[in-house]
Amino acid sequence: MNSEQHIRLLFKKYLANDCSASEAAELIDMIRSGENKVLIENLISQHLGNYAADESLYKAASEQLFKKLDLSAGSEEILIAPHRKPMYLKIAAAIVVMLAAYTTFYFLKSTAANRSTVITVPQDDVLPGGNKAILVLSDGHQVELNEMQVGKNIAEEEGVIIKKSADGQLAYHSGNNHKPGGLNTVKTPKGGQFQVILPDGSKVWLNAASSVTYPAVFNASERRVILTGEGYFEVATVMRNNKKVPFIVESGKQKIEVLGTRFNVNAYDDETGIKTTLIEGKVKVVTENETVILKPSQEFNLRAEGISTKKVDVEPVIDWKNGDFIFADEDIKSIMRKIGRWYNVELVYESEIPNENLSGQISRSRNLSDVLRMLELSGDTKFRIINNTIHISYSKK
Repeated sequence: MNSEQHIRLLFKKYLANDCSASEAAELIDMIRSGENKVLIENLISQHLGNYAADESLYKAASEQLFKKLDLSAGSEEILIAPHRKPMYLKIAAAIVVMLAAYTTFYFLKSTAANRSTVITVPQDDVLPGGNKAILVLSDGHQVELNEMQVGKNIAEEEGVIIKKSADGQLAYHSGNNHKPGGLNTVKTPKGGQFQVILPDGSKVWLNAASSVTYPAVFNASERRVILTGEGYFEVATVMRNNKKVPFIVESGKQKIEVLGTRFNVNAYDDETGIKTTLIEGKVKVVTENETVILKPSQEFNLRAEGISTKKVDVEPVIDWKNGDFIFADEDIKSIMRKIGRWYNVELVYESEIPNENLSGQISRSRNLSDVLRMLELSGDTKFRIINNTIHISYSKK
């Protein structure tokens, strides 16, 4: 049996709610690989095609597609909200995540192509964020980086030339100058993101509503930066006198000491603590009372009530850097904070939202209405976009 035939069989068994745990896991692996995306989309298209002319029937068929799989007992189980009935397998949730994303795209595509079908797209729909940032030089002068031409010199600080590279990054060219320079800051607004190549060659990706502050030329003994909001770091190794020059990230009441590694720091004021997640290498997180060495896939969380360290799946942590939203059994208010920052919209809760966790994956390049549609298919929370504000309410199905 070739791969396509096998996928068709697994998909058919999924629709019939007849997958075993091993078959469900196999289907997840196939979908995650991305190699069979067109086939998966075609299978969904075939399944829902008979309902495309009637929006109500289409919606019912879509919801049926997302029904949770009640697989064999005795495997790893979690409660997949909002359906607070039986416990379901985590792997079943993962299938629903990916199928939800595919079906959302198919729904938009098929209804637009079918003249007899009317799809309501909010008049106040919001476009996704993009590469937007401001560079604040040591003398206080501000430069709108998204308006600067590629390759053009932006400024000169202590003999260091600052340019916008061909791929849109901010880059420093210091030549032989090793004199410490004044502090520069790159800050992104809500609805913005940006990548900076620091004077030492280290790379920083800034998420929306974030900033990184650093000297135009690092001193010889250390490389120190200050982060607010969220940033992903790929730290370059720098040697001086046969010793590695440490790289230090300050964020709130903690500092991270690095020699060469990749990691993510989430230090938004409205989040539950400062989260440092190690992707590769080794970092030391130092707080007022604790020092913790992180290993890859470990996350350190500094909260007002204390600290914690745990092993995590790093993909949802760095989803923003890779251009996606990945919600893996995440509470709705946490999800909406991320969406609010990226689309630069306000949030209004019109009713009490229960402790509802949702799962889903969708590109951050989609319009806001697409993302909200996927969330509605995944749970019982409803959304309306009015005047750049998302109105959020709960309606049990």
